[in-house]
Amino acid sequence: MRKLLILFITAFLLNSACAVLWAKNGTSVPAVDQQQRGAEQSLVLLMEGNLRFVKGTSVYPNQTSHQRKVLALRGQNPFATVVTASDSRVDPVLIFDRGLGDLFTIRLAGNVAGSDTLASVEYSMLALETPLLVVMGHTCSTLIKAAIDKVELKGHLVQLMGKLEPAIKMTRVFYPSLKGGELADKVAETNVRQVMREILGQCPAILAKVRSGKAQVMGAIYDTDTGTVRWLGP
Repeated sequence: MRKLLILFITAFLLNSACAVLWAKNGTSVPAVDQQQRGAEQSLVLLMEGNLRFVKGTSVYPNQTSHQRKVLALRGQNPFATVVTASDSRVDPVLIFDRGLGDLFTIRLAGNVAGSDTLASVEYSMLALETPLLVVMGHTCSTLIKAAIDKVELKGHLVQLMGKLEPAIKMTRVFYPSLKGGELADKVAETNVRQVMREILGQCPAILAKVRSGKAQVMGAIYDTDTGTVRWLGP
């Protein structure tokens, strides 16, 4: 018990020291108290972190051995959930300049909403009570381009590609002149909106939280070239 008390006192002192240090350096990276932070404040943290990432001034908060030990004792309590693609170029923790325990990330090739994705979202939004859900697509998706070009695939990829077909058809209807990379990027955006609709349509408890103002769902597109996250709105 004494060791535990000492650890928590140390955690408090370290967090205070870090806050003073960041203030002196002119860099604002607020400590994340997920229980008191709402969706709007969480979104601001993500926007600020992405701005640092784009500028090349990332501070990599909450990535120390101390943070690891605190999380091992307290458990996880992330302030945002990010649903995005399984792509080596897309890492939400780096893109938003956050650290251990900050983001609950759900990644799947194609960034589609299968049953496993929906279950993971429900766990993060309901059990862990994250106030903000971000569905983030990205530019230059090779999987989306393959789906558009109807590249012949085998195995489980066939079923996965089929989930992208509605977004491809809808995009072609509204943007018939788009081709190549521009078409693929617009499909990625359409798919983000579709996944948002599927989450709210198939997860009534999450929809209830959004309607009550206790949670928010935001769409976004990550530019793999510039590093910028473009926000599509709720």
